[in-house]
Amino acid sequence: MNGALYGQVPEPIRRIYFVWKLNQIRQTRIHIKFLWYFAWNHESKLLICGSRNLVLSVVVEPTESRVKKINVSTSFNGQPLFDTANYLEDLSDFHCHPSIPQFLASLPQPLSTLRDDYEISRQFLMKYADVPGTFSRFRGEIQRFLNYLWVTTKRTLSQVDADVVTAYFKTLKNPPHSWIAHGVFSAFTHANGLRLANPQWRPFALRSSDENPVYNASQASLNASRTALQTFFKYLVYQQYLQTDPLTDLRRRDRRAKPQLAKDLEVAVRRLTDWQWSWLMETLTDEANQNPKYERHLFIIVTMKSLFLRVGELAPRPLNDGAERIPVFGDFRRKVIQGEQYWSYFVFGKGDKARSVTLPDAYLPYLKRWRAHLGLPASMPDPGERNPILPSSHGLALGKRQVQRVYEQAVVLTAGRMEEAGFMDEAQQLEAIRSETHYLRHTGASQAIESGADIRHISEELGHASAAFTESVYVNSDQARKRFEGRGRKV
Repeated sequence: MNGALYGQVPEPIRRIYFVWKLNQIRQTRIHIKFLWYFAWNHESKLLICGSRNLVLSVVVEPTESRVKKINVSTSFNGQPLFDTANYLEDLSDFHCHPSIPQFLASLPQPLSTLRDDYEISRQFLMKYADVPGTFSRFRGEIQRFLNYLWVTTKRTLSQVDADVVTAYFKTLKNPPHSWIAHGVFSAFTHANGLRLANPQWRPFALRSSDENPVYNASQASLNASRTALQTFFKYLVYQQYLQTDPLTDLRRRDRRAKPQLAKDLEVAVRRLTDWQWSWLMETLTDEANQNPKYERHLFIIVTMKSLFLRVGELAPRPLNDGAERIPVFGDFRRKVIQGEQYWSYFVFGKGDKARSVTLPDAYLPYLKRWRAHLGLPASMPDPGERNPILPSSHGLALGKRQVQRVYEQAVVLTAGRMEEAGFMDEAQQLEAIRSETHYLRHTGASQAIESGADIRHISEELGHASAAFTESVYVNSDQARKRFEGRGRKV
C-alpha cells in the first residue's frame, strides 16, 4: 500500500476498509497479496483501491462513517501504462503515477528489465507527442501490446519473436472477455494531485450500443495495429534495443480480420451525395449573401472540399521547435507552366508532410470573395503574404476546433432548410454527420475522380502514399458499374 496515499484517508475510513477486507476474505476466500493504489475522494466520499486481482469501490455515508455500498469486479490483471502526452515527462520517474511501478514490481520478470522496456517505449511515444492523432493510436497499441507481453506471455521486449507477434494478432481478433470494456474510458483519473489508473479501463473497447455486443476487429483496425508495431519495432532496432524486427516474419493470413458473414463486404465511401452537396452550397451561398457572418462558413466549406483538406490543415500546427505554423495567404502560390498560369496551395499536413494542391478555376472566385470580405487590398494573394487565411478576433488564427465548429454549424443550418422544405429523412441523415469533417475531403476527391481526373494526380494532392490506396478508399469503378447496370435490369 502506498503510504502517502494511505495517510490521506480519514482514520474512520481506514478502519472500515480493513474490517471489511478481513470479513470479505473470511467469507469468500479472496486472496489479496497487496494493493496497487488506495485513494480517498473527500467530496464524493468514494474510497477506491486496487490489487492485481481485485478492484474495490467503497461509498461511505458522510454522517455515519460506515459502508453504504461496495462494488467488486475482477480485473484483467494488467493496467494502463501511458498517460496523455501532457504527462509523458512525468512518467520518467512515476512521481504522479504510483500504480505503474507497483504494477511492474508485481510481475515475475526482472524489474530492471521491465523498467528498461517501459522507458524505451516512453521515449518512442515522446517522438509523436506533438501529433495528437498518431500519438493516441500509438499509445493505445503500445500499452496494449506491453500488457499482453508482460501479463500473458510473461516475456520482455528482448524476448519478442515471430511466435509472440503471431499470437498477439490472434488475440487482437479474439481478445479475452475480461480485456474488453463496454465503452471508452480514460486510462487515468486525477485525485489528490496524483494520476490513478482507472479500474474501468481495458486494452479493448466495445463502442456498440447493442444489448449483447460482440467484439470484432476490423481489417482497418488490424492494419493500424500493424503500422504502430512496425514503427515501434523499427525504432527499437534502430536504438539497438532489438537485434531484428519480429514483425517481418508475421504471415499475411495472421494479419487478416476474421470474416464477418453478416457484414456488407462492399466498403462505402464516407462522402456527401451530389444532392447533399448542392443543398449545402446553396444554403451557405444564400446565407452569406444575406448575412456577412456566413462568409467564413462558405469559404471554409468550399476550401476543404475543393482542396481535399483535413480540418487540421486549415488551422495552426505545432512544429518540432515548439513554434506554430499558421496557414497564411502566401501559401497560395501562382505558377506558370508552358505559358499557362495556375494557382496552387501549399499544405503542411498530417505527419508533417508537405504537398501541393492545384486550385480549380471554379474555386478562384470564392478565394477572391473571401479576401474582399476581409478587406485585403489585392484580389489574389501576393507572394510571401503573411496574413492568416482564417484570422481570429481572439488571436492570430482559428484553431482546429473552431474550424470544426464552423463545419458543424453549416451542416445544421443546411439540415434545417431541408426540414423546412419537407425533406425530413434527408435532414436527419445530414445532421447525423455534422461532426464528420472528413466527408468534405472524401466528397471532393470522389467527385474529381468520377469526373475523369487521373487518380495518380488526385492521390498526390490527397497526400496518399500510393494511387492504389486512393482507389481502395475513394472509388471502386467495378462496384459502381455493377450497381448501375443492376438498377437498369428489366423486371
